[in-house]
Amino acid sequence: MPKKTKAGKTAAGGFKKGPMMDGFRTIEEPAYLSVKEENIAPFTVPLEAFTFQPEPDMIVSHFKNGDRERKIYCNMELSEEEQASVKLLQETAKKEGLEFFPSVAIMAGRFLSRARGDPHKAIKLMHATQEWKAEYFKAGPVADDQVFEDLKYGVVYFCGRDYGLRPTIVCRANRIPDEWYKDKKAGIERLIKVLIFCMEYMVRYMVVPGRVENNCLIVDLKGLGISGVPISALSQIYSVMSHHYIGRVFRFYVVNMSSGLSTIAGWVKGLLTDRQKQKLALLDTLDDLKKDFASHQLEEDLGGSRPAITKFFPFPLQGPPYEKNSTESCSTKPVEGAHKVLSAMGARGRIWDPSKSKEENQDLEYSAEAYDWFVQNGFAVPPDCHRQHEAAKKAELEKEAEAKRLAAESPGGITNSDLKVNNADGLAMQDEEEDDEVEEEEEEDIIIQDPAAIKPKGLFSCSPCWCGNN
Repeated sequence: MPKKTKAGKTAAGGFKKGPMMDGFRTIEEPAYLSVKEENIAPFTVPLEAFTFQPEPDMIVSHFKNGDRERKIYCNMELSEEEQASVKLLQETAKKEGLEFFPSVAIMAGRFLSRARGDPHKAIKLMHATQEWKAEYFKAGPVADDQVFEDLKYGVVYFCGRDYGLRPTIVCRANRIPDEWYKDKKAGIERLIKVLIFCMEYMVRYMVVPGRVENNCLIVDLKGLGISGVPISALSQIYSVMSHHYIGRVFRFYVVNMSSGLSTIAGWVKGLLTDRQKQKLALLDTLDDLKKDFASHQLEEDLGGSRPAITKFFPFPLQGPPYEKNSTESCSTKPVEGAHKVLSAMGARGRIWDPSKSKEENQDLEYSAEAYDWFVQNGFAVPPDCHRQHEAAKKAELEKEAEAKRLAAESPGGITNSDLKVNNADGLAMQDEEEDDEVEEEEEEDIIIQDPAAIKPKGLFSCSPCWCGNN
């Protein structure tokens, strides 16, 4: 049974209980990403993303059959139908006593979309993703030094952003090294780890809730015939993206297909639903790719104007412009370091809460250094950032004033807070002494007359009590 700690109760699976977030009971989640500051690309997130206004079809896609699919979920007002669906899911989870990682809870709308509004199906999907995360990251986060060498191959990397400022991953199947094919299982694991690193990097540093929440994926099959396509690897990529980073991919582009692959792809596309067709773009010409990207956001062999990338990490991301078909270059030096602006919670976003004001729902959560970053770079401080900065200053002043008041009222400058700390320390020491006494009493009660009589792994051996003795 998981041990309870003074910091908080322990939930099933050994995770500490967390606060209510986005209408769900939460538990403390594992760390997913570890990346050194020097390995975060200067144009990881553009300043333009904080003021970007997504077009209606970037928020919700509508299809010919009357179906629709939301793409942007956070810090944005949902329809009445969507709000009712989310509320039912929250109530169902509460009734069943369920607890989720915050990163899973915030995806509630995405799971509901996949489940077509069925709360029970959505909960199954949430559980599956949570179990996958708990298992995959149980040994720790995916770190840059773990994938650094594999990123050098240029099999998977970020190249730029499309017209909707969506980060775009390029997957070059023909660059998969021979050694990955020799040991297919290990090779696929390495490929997936690189992909997961990219996705965790994206959801932490490259998105802005309510404005940019999706990514694109360009799969290049250049030089590969039907037999040369790494089907198992690509299917694993699709599985991870569609099941555990659900609702993140805005569009899959498949380019440079051989004539044989193009024929098969045409047959396959006829079997897809409208939702799937909207996401999957099987391109006959690279000119079609340029319709969604500025020229310098793509390499030359993908129809752009950018020379072939040879260094893939830190990710070789470009600054503006981002407009479709743009052939212009940036006239001014792009702003670097905007990834420092949002806190981890700010990058995650929030589910729209009808009980709160529009302002509260739309506000982003900024890092402690965000206000100074805007000022030092000569930019207007966003209203929500300014409010948070002023609130933090006010709280700090009140704390200082309270400390001064207590010092003035207390003899010798000893404040009540000092006494509380000393008392707490004394109580803690007293508790430890009492615990030691209890342990000593328990030890005195255990008298072993014949050690040989205690069989290893037997009922009276140490193993069942988990004391750690051998």
